[in-house]
Amino acid sequence: MTIVLAVLLIMVMFFMLPLYLQNRLNRLYEMQHKLSQEVTFLQRDALLLELKINQLSSLENLSSFAEQAGLDLNAVPVKIMVQGGKNE
Repeated sequence: MTIVLAVLLIMVMFFMLPLYLQNRLNRLYEMQHKLSQEVTFLQRDALLLELKINQLSSLENLSSFAEQAGLDLNAVPVKIMVQGGKNE
């Protein structure tokens, strides 16, 4: 009798093992999909941060050029007189 029960137990395990493995594989695929979505969102955030860094560095370059050209916001503007014109 114990041999019959052992054989039945082995057969049940033999038939249930593929179902268990399939369920486990499906969970792993689902986890992979979630992680790939998270990676995509993180890459998008990184690209947005790089874009913001590029914009700020571009503004920084414009600011340094403006300082070199004498176009400071806090500086008093220099008036230019036109000589020899009608408006003298």
